[in-house]
Amino acid sequence: MTYFLKKDDTQLGQAQRLIEQKSGSSTFCVLPWIHLATRPNGDMRLCCTANASGAGEDHEVGLIKTENGRPANFAKNTPLESFNNEYMQSVRQTMLAGEIPASCRACFDEESQGMVSKRIWESISWHRDEGIDFADLANQGLTSDRLQYLDLRLGHTCNIKCVMCSPHDSSKWVSDWEKLIPVLQDDGVKKQMLWNKKEFNNKWYEEGKFWDDLYSQIPNLKQVYFAGGEPLMIKEHKLFIEEIVRQGYQDNILLRCNSNGLLVDDDLINLWSKFKKVKFAVSIDAIQERDEYIRYPTDFNVVERNLHMLDNTPSNIVVSMATAVQILNVKHLPDFIRWKVENNFKKINMDNVGGVQMGGGLINFHFVHIPTFLNISILPKQDKQEVESLYMDLKDWLWQNYTKKDDFWKHNSSGWNKWEAIINHMNARDNSHLLSGFKEYINKLDSIRGLNAKTVFPELAHLL
Repeated sequence: MTYFLKKDDTQLGQAQRLIEQKSGSSTFCVLPWIHLATRPNGDMRLCCTANASGAGEDHEVGLIKTENGRPANFAKNTPLESFNNEYMQSVRQTMLAGEIPASCRACFDEESQGMVSKRIWESISWHRDEGIDFADLANQGLTSDRLQYLDLRLGHTCNIKCVMCSPHDSSKWVSDWEKLIPVLQDDGVKKQMLWNKKEFNNKWYEEGKFWDDLYSQIPNLKQVYFAGGEPLMIKEHKLFIEEIVRQGYQDNILLRCNSNGLLVDDDLINLWSKFKKVKFAVSIDAIQERDEYIRYPTDFNVVERNLHMLDNTPSNIVVSMATAVQILNVKHLPDFIRWKVENNFKKINMDNVGGVQMGGGLINFHFVHIPTFLNISILPKQDKQEVESLYMDLKDWLWQNYTKKDDFWKHNSSGWNKWEAIINHMNARDNSHLLSGFKEYINKLDSIRGLNAKTVFPELAHLL
């Protein structure tokens, strides 16, 4: 079966065809053969796109299931037994048949809108940078004995409580959640804010057996990815990195980390300097008071100062900015990009990947799919037209102030096409019926936090 029928000469289309040619399947993704990911409560998932949130009715979509239909969890199941259980073998078989696993539709939706999905960039990066042969994996069949890539979320300990987050991913959210749930009226919002506190009573990431299993995999690892909670607050994050150094495999492993950027220090940078490569992404969604609202109660000045510190780190440390595109910042992103360009960072989003600067040299971003009432598809038609106009103004500004004669950037999937994909994603669906939930959620959360979104985001005041 061939999933991609239309000839596409963009960088995205070329990547899709390369994956199909090398693997024999148009729906192949490298991750199920090499990778395990966790949720902060210890549940294992296919990847962070297949299961983007632990909240809501669909919170088990993308989780690795055991034979009894329950989520595989690091508190009960070893990494390798889950890595090769019936569920994982079924996902691999579905991909080899050229079909899309039910948990993986988000990537294919993004690709249909012109986005370089996680499936694409992970597969291409592993093929190019690590020498992974897709044909070897496909011929290997439905089991794998080498866990090469770990995505670890070691609990939900965090120092901020982002507006698009929940207690699943931030301990700081718990007290607000307890006040918010009783006053919510919109059933759709309440369902997406579901949280089971009991799931977070097990400290699976403190168990010796779990770490024994993981430490035994260090010789096989090529990448380790940490995210939150806030990984720089979690002692086990640093202990695992130190164990890699103790075993002497730091030259073989790429460390990746997503952080809110508040806690970077010299000790951590010195530890990173021992590794082959470190990719550190700072989660930042806007500038000044807008970022402090979205990532409440972050201190934008501290984040900005730390970005400049990171801009002067050793050459093995690659730094990027990672932005969650949602209704609260979609109209502000052009100003955010101008701020980024005018700061003249030397290395942030300047790493060359396959001949293209990371994030086109601007920022990396992903869409907020959950909660759905923050997704940009909920904007009314007139607001969507305003977003398109703002982005065309940004395009003119970039042509004059950033791209100069870089025709490749103007047409490749990590350049301007990436920004057009935001417009495509926004227009792909009319979810304006969710605006009432957005309004209730923001106004009631504001009353708990003592904030006022109407003054912080005057461009959205008419929707609140």
